[in-house]
Amino acid sequence: MDPVESVGDFVSKILSRKTSARSITTYRGHGSTEFKLSPSIFRKSLNRENEHILLRELIAAHPEDFNGDTTTLEILVRMQHYSLPTRLLDVSMNPLVALYFACESIKKRVPTVRAGVKGTRSVESDGHVVILEVSKTRARYFDSDTVSCLSNLARLSWKYKRQIDLEQELESFNESTAVKRLLHFIRQEKNGFLAEIEPEDLDSVYLVKPKQNNKRILAQAGAFFAFGMTEEISDTNNDGIKISRITIDGEAKAEILVELDKLGINEKTLFPEIERAARYITGTLTPSVMSRLVS
Repeated sequence: MDPVESVGDFVSKILSRKTSARSITTYRGHGSTEFKLSPSIFRKSLNRENEHILLRELIAAHPEDFNGDTTTLEILVRMQHYSLPTRLLDVSMNPLVALYFACESIKKRVPTVRAGVKGTRSVESDGHVVILEVSKTRARYFDSDTVSCLSNLARLSWKYKRQIDLEQELESFNESTAVKRLLHFIRQEKNGFLAEIEPEDLDSVYLVKPKQNNKRILAQAGAFFAFGMTEEISDTNNDGIKISRITIDGEAKAEILVELDKLGINEKTLFPEIERAARYITGTLTPSVMSRLVS
């Protein structure tokens, strides 16, 4: 499939796709086709092994920002908002939002030969929009018990995470010290939670529909994939997630961003925080624009 070179090309490809009433289609944009479908917490071993510390450190430093959060999922969503690594993977219900992120500038070095001399030069990487289709039976809401199990893994120390044996029988699994510790965290937000966690739930990835109480989630039509012990969604995953991709021509990224801006998809609308709006506005103030504003 030829790389997309315009918003029109992209929309045509999206509209030509077949969809099913039994599935939910989500989108994620990557500025490079080399990026994997892995949450940020799993991309560095140091972060993965200190996940429980990162969570507590941010809350300890800014407790007032988390006062309204009653579940670990809500805490992780807020952490994601502040760019701290989490076990959540952002997706959007709006393909144009994913296209915007696929046009992020990512440079790569490519070999060249000039006058018989070998060298390298920097070029813009192709991006891609990853389309993730998941059965509605694999989607959960913010108050799901399964989501509580997955999100509270973030509070479990690396020592206990390594002790979790997903091959154990259900009774033995729930009698293990690590799972009892996980249960303790879950009951802090759901005191009526039964002392029974399914091993297969912790080995899964689920699409989560969060509360629409976050400006950025609203602006980006956002949702998340919540990860358990699995660290990446592969093309051959066992979670029933069908994956396809649309490649974005690296040389067309800048022009596509201009076209998206005309459609109201830009830094100011997708990131409603005041500092991002200020950065966008400053970047659009060319001399010709200024002259029109003061005339």
